[in-house]
Amino acid sequence: MKNITVGGLQAHRANALALRLELGLPDTGTGTSAIIFGSVNAATLPVMEALARRAAEDRQDAVFAVYSSPGDTSPAWYFLVFRMLHGIGLVRVEPACVGAEKPLVLVTMDNSRQFEIDERGVLREVAVQQAVTRRRAHVRAEGRIAAAAEAVGPLLDSGAWEETTFALHADGTAVAVGTAAA
Repeated sequence: MKNITVGGLQAHRANALALRLELGLPDTGTGTSAIIFGSVNAATLPVMEALARRAAEDRQDAVFAVYSSPGDTSPAWYFLVFRMLHGIGLVRVEPACVGAEKPLVLVTMDNSRQFEIDERGVLREVAVQQAVTRRRAHVRAEGRIAAAAEAVGPLLDSGAWEETTFALHADGTAVAVGTAAA
């Protein structure tokens, strides 16, 4: 097992994959690509607008981890970008554990909304369970994500889990890092 304790991109990738797995998605090979996972170092208004635009254009919901500094090993917080009938929603969320053998769910900070990944691999909003509003549910979720992040090193190194790193221009457009002008 490879231990991922250093900060930076490798730790951020491990956390994104760990969250994906703990939400109930397989590591690779889904029939749909309805949700993506990523990280940002700053959740500024232009960044949020660009991610909302990307979700709309790519027709993919997204969960992003926000890191206080590029060298951090765990995110400061998460936000969800989700498609709605007439627009894109952005909301700050926390992972929560509803049971040891059940996938994690995402709950808004005010505990008014709960999201889960269904059997099709699609994000959906469900009724808020009282258990997810307890601090203990969030602490357990953090522990599960951290443990999963420690275990995914070989998968990250194998190249089986594809990543796309993109940069955001000042106007909010996103481009793959390999094609971004200096």
